[in-house]
Amino acid sequence: MKNSVDVRTLLSVYEKVKTQGQRKDNQCKLEDITCTESLDGYSVSLADDNVSLDINFHNTYHFHTDNDNPETTINQTTADIHNNNEAQVQAFLKKLMELDERY
Repeated sequence: MKNSVDVRTLLSVYEKVKTQGQRKDNQCKLEDITCTESLDGYSVSLADDNVSLDINFHNTYHFHTDNDNPETTINQTTADIHNNNEAQVQAFLKKLMELDERY
């Protein structure tokens, strides 16, 4: 995946979910995006049903997808998993950008 992720936009989406979403326990949900914050406040997460995104201190980030582990996915090659992960991440990013525009 190309490094075209704008962390400022992601943090903007996080704030919108946090302030305008429904709070339940230690997370907030707006539409189908959930956000959480670490206890120390140094990292935040955004997630939907397929992808989660951890944004850490110093604007580092990491995506996790449903099928991160090729050993647990039956009948898929590593290339298939990479393509699926990329498609899931791109769909997730699109969803976040649309949410950012709506709110």
